[in-house]
Amino acid sequence: METSFIKRNGSMKRCLLTFAAMSLASIAMPPAPALADNAVKLKILVITTGDLAEDLEFAYIKPVLDQMGVPYDVLNAATQDLKTATLASSSAGSACKAEDPGCTGNYNGIILTDADLVPGFTPSEWDILHAYQKNFGVRLAVLSGWPATYSDSHGRYLDYGLAYSSSGSDYEARWTVPDTYGKQVFEYVNRANPVPITDFAFAAIPRNDASTLRDGSVPRVEPLLRTQDGEALVSIVRYMAPSQATPVREVMISTITNASSLIHSNVLAYEFINWVTQGVFVGARFVHMAAHLDDLFRHSPLWDPALKKENFTAAYRLSGVDVSNAVSKQLAFRTAHPVAADFRLDFAFNGSGAVIDPDSMPLAANLKEDLVSAVVANKTSFRFINHTFAHLDMDRAPGSDSLCDYATFSSIAAIQAEIMKNRTVWELLDLPERNQNDRVLITGAHSGLKDRKCTTDPALHPDMLNVQADDIGFSAGGANPLFLQAAAAAGVNYLAADSSQQDQNIEQYIAQYEDGSPMNRLMLPRWPTNIFYNVTHPSQLEDEYNYLYHGRFVSAGLNPCEIAGAICAPRNYREILMMEADLGLRHMLTFSKWPHFFHQANLARYDENGNTLQFDWLNAVFAQYEELFTLPVKNLPYYLIGDHTAENLEAKSAAIQATWDRTTDRVILSANKAIPHLLVTGLAGGELYGGQYIRDIAVDTRPMAYPVDRALAQ
Repeated sequence: METSFIKRNGSMKRCLLTFAAMSLASIAMPPAPALADNAVKLKILVITTGDLAEDLEFAYIKPVLDQMGVPYDVLNAATQDLKTATLASSSAGSACKAEDPGCTGNYNGIILTDADLVPGFTPSEWDILHAYQKNFGVRLAVLSGWPATYSDSHGRYLDYGLAYSSSGSDYEARWTVPDTYGKQVFEYVNRANPVPITDFAFAAIPRNDASTLRDGSVPRVEPLLRTQDGEALVSIVRYMAPSQATPVREVMISTITNASSLIHSNVLAYEFINWVTQGVFVGARFVHMAAHLDDLFRHSPLWDPALKKENFTAAYRLSGVDVSNAVSKQLAFRTAHPVAADFRLDFAFNGSGAVIDPDSMPLAANLKEDLVSAVVANKTSFRFINHTFAHLDMDRAPGSDSLCDYATFSSIAAIQAEIMKNRTVWELLDLPERNQNDRVLITGAHSGLKDRKCTTDPALHPDMLNVQADDIGFSAGGANPLFLQAAAAAGVNYLAADSSQQDQNIEQYIAQYEDGSPMNRLMLPRWPTNIFYNVTHPSQLEDEYNYLYHGRFVSAGLNPCEIAGAICAPRNYREILMMEADLGLRHMLTFSKWPHFFHQANLARYDENGNTLQFDWLNAVFAQYEELFTLPVKNLPYYLIGDHTAENLEAKSAAIQATWDRTTDRVILSANKAIPHLLVTGLAGGELYGGQYIRDIAVDTRPMAYPVDRALAQ
C-alpha cells in the first residue's frame, strides 16, 4: 500500500555533497542534474498554535527535531497565515503546482501540533494545506488534540474519520499496527508490550462511513495504538477518492497529550518525524548508553547511617575480587540484554593510586597490588578515561585575602602536570587506546568549570546554610582560565561537565575564555544519578537517599510533601532503583549521547551473588527500555562521543540544501560550506539501524546525488 502511494507521486529522493569517494552505492552517481518537477526539499514545516511557552506540543517536538538534526520551519497559526507560495515555489519564487515546470515542494513533511489549530487556521488555509499534500504526495502528522470535524458553506473541509468515545489519563495502550505498515511505522517499538498513557487523551472509534470531504475524498482510519477497550489513540487516516486504489492524502493522528516529560511521548516522538518524511530526511537518531565509573584506584568515604553523613574513617576501595566480579556481571548483563551486546564500563581513573610512590619521579606502576593487577589483567574488558593523577581541584586559586578548604593550583604547569602524569600511568599499566583518550579529560568533581569560592565543606562553614550559594557559574566567568589553558596545552579537546550544574547542561564550545589555542575546548555534559558516590550497599543507599529527600526535612520540623524535590514517604531500595531507572530511560529516549556517571564504590560486590549497585542500575534501566524499544543501544567511548558531538554541531552550523527528486528517487545535497560528516536517513549504503539506512556523508558547495533506499525490502 505504501509503495503504491509513493509510486503514484514518483519515488522519493535526496542528494548530498561529497569531497571524496564515498561507499559503493554512490561511486557511480554523476553530479546532480537539473531538478525534475516532481521534487520536494528535505525540510519539515511545523504548524503551531503559539510559541514555545504557549504550545505544549511544540515544546515537545522541537527538542527532538533539534537533537536529530532535522531541518524545519515553524509557522505560528496564531500570528501567521499559510499561503500557497509558502508550501511550493518556482525558481522565480512564485506559487506553483508539482506539474508546473521548475516547481519544487518546500517541505517533505508537515507536523501539526494540534488537530484543529483553532482559532488560528481558516478553512481556506486547510484547503491550501490539503491541496499541497495531494499535489506533492506529502504526509502530515498531528501530535495531539480533539479529532475535529468542521464544515462551512462549501462543505466539510476537515475530518479525521474518528468519533469521540472516551477521555482519560490512564490508558494501557496496545499496538495494532497492520501488516501493510509493518516495516514503515513504529518498527523500533516492542509491539508485544503495552504502552502506559499517563496524561490526558481522547479515545475515538473509527467511523469508516461514507462521509465525504469537499474535495471528494473519504477518510479511512487504521488504528496503530488502541486502548485496552479497542479505542483508537494513534491512527493512520487514508483519504480515498472514488475509483482510486491509493490514497490522495495520508495523515497520522495522535489524540494523546504529549510532552517531553512523558514516557509515552518519548516512545511516539520519532515516528511523527519518520512518518511525515516517509523515512527520508537530513538527520538521524540513535539510542545511547555509556556508564562512567569515576575514581578508580582511589578510596571513597562511605555514608554512615548513624552520623547521617560520610565517614572518612570508613572508606572503600575496590578489590581484585570486585574487578573479576565486574567482568562476570558485565558478561551476564550483555547476555540478558541483547540490545547492549557490545556494552563496556568506562573507568575514569586516578593514577596516583596505582603507583608505588605518587610523590616520586619517575613514577613506577604498583603492578603487584591487588586492585592494580586485577585491572591490568582484565583491561580489555573495560575502557579508560583520564581523571587526572590525584583528583585534585582545578578551580580558581583564592585571592590573597581568602583561604580555600581544598587545595588549589596557582600555575598552568602544575595543572598540566596532573594531566600528563596520569597519561604516564596509562602507559605504565599499558591500558588500551591511550592516544585517542588523550583528547578527553574528566576533572575531579568536574572542577575548573565554575568558581566555588573556596567553600565545599559545610562542617568548615557553619555560618553558611548552603556552601554553593556563592558559586560563580561557567557563563558568569567562574571557569578557571589557568585550567583551560593547561588543558589546551595538553592537547585536550573535550572536557566533561556535570549536567546538573548551571551552564553545564548543554554541548558547547568554550569560546568566551582565552586558552591560548586556535581551537576551542568542547564541553561534554554527563548525567549524575542518585546512586551516590559514597555507597556500596543497598542499605546505605536507602538510608542516604531517604535522609536527603525526606528525613532531614522531618528533623527540621518541615513537611516534605510541601517542599519541591522532596518525597512524602521513605522509599525502599527497589523503589529507589525503579525511580532512577525511569530517569535513565528518559535520558536514553531523548537520543542524547551523554553518559551517566557513577563512582568506584558503586561497583563493590555487596552479596554472595556478586550483585553491585552499578549493575543493579544498568539492569533496571535496560529492563524498562526493552519493554518499549527494540533498537540496539550504542555504547561509545567518550572520545567518540566528543567526535560525534563536534560533527553534529558543525553540521547544524551549515545551511544544508537537500532535495528529493522523486522521479529518479535520488537525494541531491549541498551546503554553504564543507561539512565532513552529515547524517542522512534513508540513503543507500548507510548503516542499517532500526530497519532504516543511516548514512554519514561529506558535503560541500557542489551538489551531488545519492540513491534513496528506505530498506523496506530488508
